[in-house]
Amino acid sequence: MATNDDQTTTDGFEISVDEGAYLVEHLDLSGRLPEVLALYNPMTGPDLAEPWKQLQRDRLTERGILTANGTLPEVAGLVRTIAHAEETLAIRIIPLHEPNTMLRVAIATRFGEYVVASRTRHIFLVQRVPAADWLTATTAVLAVNLGALEPAPLSDLIQLTATEAARIADTAPGQATDRLIEHGLDPHDAAILNASSKPDVVTEITAMRRVDDVTRRSKTAVSLLDTEAYGRVLAWPHIGVDRQTHLTYAPMSNQRLDGALRALWGSLEDR
Repeated sequence: MATNDDQTTTDGFEISVDEGAYLVEHLDLSGRLPEVLALYNPMTGPDLAEPWKQLQRDRLTERGILTANGTLPEVAGLVRTIAHAEETLAIRIIPLHEPNTMLRVAIATRFGEYVVASRTRHIFLVQRVPAADWLTATTAVLAVNLGALEPAPLSDLIQLTATEAARIADTAPGQATDRLIEHGLDPHDAAILNASSKPDVVTEITAMRRVDDVTRRSKTAVSLLDTEAYGRVLAWPHIGVDRQTHLTYAPMSNQRLDGALRALWGSLEDR
């Protein structure tokens, strides 16, 4: 894996966001990386663009990523896997109490290989993921980037329509629990769901699949809702018999995450 002491290895590399944006352009992959990564050349004016590019070239050359023979093959291969992925999960980790903060992550697979790219405001990190399926890859990435948290102690699965969930999220503080109780939840579950409607950290997972160079994107997201008071709730959407979008809320578990991800991929097959 790439580390701060050894920033480029056969398993990954770590560079600045500006260097990452230039590298993508240098490899002629502009517009191919998942939107979640938001990697682009920030210099639109020609008078600034060339000095900026030269600075990034110099930095990447110092790192050994750009050489006299071209881009380091290991690095180019990782970036191309992300750019030409058959399937991609886009993950946004948002600590709601920290303004203007988001960790952007994309897990991509191509030819059976999984690669994860993540970026903060300043750092762009790409690594191989030792996994053979989506659940293993996703849990490994979440463990590193989100950390462990106890599953919320909900007594049972809870289902709400998307409209009901939005209405509860918009309810004034202190009133959502009462509304959930009116909906039929017991007070304990209502308190947990109330807290989860305004979590400390929310993680949103969406899916993309590329077939014949046409990209399909999921219209809904799997969510992890973290609160210090109650732990982690997993929420995932599905279409009910009434053709409305319903949300299921449950204590986080790998088995449920697997089912939620399968449903997310399944939503692309239905279109």
